[in-house]
Amino acid sequence: MNRSLHSLPLVLSAVLLGTDPAGAQSTTYRSVGPDGRIIFSDRKPTDPQLRTREVGKTAYAPLLTPTSEPFDLRPMASAHAPRPAATDGLAPPVDASGRPFPPGLPDAILDVLVHQFFAQSLVETCGRVRPDSVERYQAGVYNWRQRNVAILDKSNHVSFTRFTADQRDTLRTTGRIRLAALMPADNASNAERQAWCDRMSTDLARRQFELVGDARVAPLMAYEAP
Repeated sequence: MNRSLHSLPLVLSAVLLGTDPAGAQSTTYRSVGPDGRIIFSDRKPTDPQLRTREVGKTAYAPLLTPTSEPFDLRPMASAHAPRPAATDGLAPPVDASGRPFPPGLPDAILDVLVHQFFAQSLVETCGRVRPDSVERYQAGVYNWRQRNVAILDKSNHVSFTRFTADQRDTLRTTGRIRLAALMPADNASNAERQAWCDRMSTDLARRQFELVGDARVAPLMAYEAP
């Protein structure tokens, strides 16, 4: 039998497992194009229109980039003022009852809040750009909310039981600042806005923005009210 046929099972298993036949680790990238087409490659694409992640790696909902610093709940002087680092030596923030927050809980609440803002803004923005498709956008957001309803409900409950009114204001202000970076630019053309709406609504339908499975939400889901 031809020697290459003997090696075929090894090559196939290497492709499926993300290793090369010699045993060295390789990386496989999964990309989704603007048209929804999925592409697999062993080289990381450079096209900014492709949404790419490594196969086998934990997939974060891509609206927020994970940060190394915990979210700082101290009130902001203005919407655009730089925030001091949460680890700059000041005492950690406490909740409405005076107790320190569980690690990661404010970040998790902020993550959920940005997703909520994004879903609502998608309907409002894209409904203006493509009014004939507003029902499709509304249906997509409704389905997203239904899939993530347990997290959304728990986040809203915890926000109003553990956070003070000032802290909730800080969360909303920060959430809207982060949302602004995700939306089309103010000077974007109508064609660019339409392309953004098509891409975002497709990603929403393909469950690219799920809170379920987002590792940053884990502190919220693990939290149990005393």
